Amino acid sequence: MTNISTSDITMAQESSCSKATVMCLNLWGSIMQQREILYSLSAVIMFTFEDLLIYYLKDKFHTFVIFTWISAGMLITNLIHGIVRRPPFPLEDGKKVFGLLAINSLLSASTELFSTFADILATPGDAVAILHTAPAIVFVLSILFLGNRFTLAGMSFSVLSAIGVALVTQPPFLFGMLERHLDSSEYITGVAFAAVCAIIEALMVILYQFLGEYNVSPIYVTLFNGPICLPLGLTLCYVFDVWSTPRLVGEFFALASTGVAWYLGIIFLYWAVQDKQRPICVITLMTSEIVFVMIGQYLIFGVVTTWIGYIGASLIMVACIGIEVGSIDDEEDITDENDEAQPMIEKTS
Repeated sequence: MTNISTSDITMAQESSCSKATVMCLNLWGSIMQQREILYSLSAVIMFTFEDLLIYYLKDKFHTFVIFTWISAGMLITNLIHGIVRRPPFPLEDGKKVFGLLAINSLLSASTELFSTFADILATPGDAVAILHTAPAIVFVLSILFLGNRFTLAGMSFSVLSAIGVALVTQPPFLFGMLERHLDSSEYITGVAFAAVCAIIEALMVILYQFLGEYNVSPIYVTLFNGPICLPLGLTLCYVFDVWSTPRLVGEFFALASTGVAWYLGIIFLYWAVQDKQRPICVITLMTSEIVFVMIGQYLIFGVVTTWIGYIGASLIMVACIGIEVGSIDDEEDITDENDEAQPMIEKTS
């Protein structure tokens, strides 16, 4: 019988630990190469959590009250994050950065305000459907302002994503007006607000990429939103006399969590755009939010989706995968073209 020494056991253990460490490092490296997808899906989860909280609170508090709590929670979370991290501000381009941040804060406040009106005057389903037509808008804006190449595949998958969202939400302007809808003039106004929201969201995604060129921390991007959104929410509550305070601990926690989820969603969305500078991929991945909301509503609130909704969810996922794969192939083509354009001396040197 062969005797096994303690040193042999130790070497075997170290060898196993080394292999496990290498495997973990390789896995971590593979994950970090897909940070754009991870950030986008993290943003989707945060915004889904916020949507489900709002769905829970909609019968308990007025929309303006929820909006105010979202703004307050976002601002407080932002300040705490800023104090802990203390990110540097790009002073060399201070005026340009300040101007871009001011524009972004106005766009963000307008989006929240217009989406509130869209939910009230139209229906939440219509607002979501129209809002997620933003991929096609971002695709066009990326070509106009960022110099991205036009691809038929990119436009096709963007349109497919918008069609999928429409099938999931089944907006009445496509599937017919129902008795539960409001006055037609109010409905048209709500649809107009939702359409403006889609355009504004697309502009914000493009603006995030411009801010990234100055290495602006996302903390400053969101910090400018609170001082505008919070006074706006308080003013709306005062003007319409709809303010009410939570009486239960669960209601207070839900209201406070909406702002935290919104803040984290914006942070993850900003990081996703900055990772590989591909806003069309990020905004298309963000359309999967409606799929997560659909699953969450079924599991938590028992809301059943029709077969048309499942078809729409499938189209959204196909569009998300297709736009990601198509963008990767497009980047490889650009790289190959650049390599071919280099002089032979530079290649061999």
